[in-house]
Amino acid sequence: MSSLRFSSFLPALCVTVACSESPARTAADSQGAHVREVVAAGGVVDSILPIAEQLRRFRAGFTGHADTLSSASASIDDLVGRWARALTANDSAALNGMVLTMAEFAWLYYPDSKLSRPPYESPPALLWWQFVTTSNEGARAAFTRFGGRPLRVQQIACKEPALVEGANRLHEQCMLTFTSGGGKRQDARLFGTIIERAGLFKFVGLSNAL
Repeated sequence: MSSLRFSSFLPALCVTVACSESPARTAADSQGAHVREVVAAGGVVDSILPIAEQLRRFRAGFTGHADTLSSASASIDDLVGRWARALTANDSAALNGMVLTMAEFAWLYYPDSKLSRPPYESPPALLWWQFVTTSNEGARAAFTRFGGRPLRVQQIACKEPALVEGANRLHEQCMLTFTSGGGKRQDARLFGTIIERAGLFKFVGLSNAL
């Protein structure tokens, strides 16, 4: 596989089916639809608490701290290869390991994200809930469409240049050229943003348009 890179911020989402225990769900139940619409449109979510305090409370809601990306890949090609093998094997556990954890979101992704700063200031708990929900939907759709069949990726082309946010490089709008089950070549975006940090790569989320 060859990596071409063409990026703009598309909040492309986090974690697969294993994230349902997120404490953000309780906080977000009544506001989830609003947050999905506003954040997706690049808008502002109002809050009476400063973002720093919301982040402190969010981090306090779970155990764990992240200093680096865990179970990450050494390149985009390696990450997408793992993704294709997980779909072929119908292995949701393997797929979960390639996506940001809650701790990684809280300590590594969110503090550097433009969505944490004016004019957006999206609350971390609600943004996490949105990331999880959209990523789960994308993962389920990908398994429904491609699960259990050989998936071979010929090319990966992400938008250039990568979006730089602090220590993170975000590779967005990645288009794959691939075949599934021995069929004809296809081109599609089948996952969301890829985060690169300190030479390691994971999916921010698995959102797609399937």
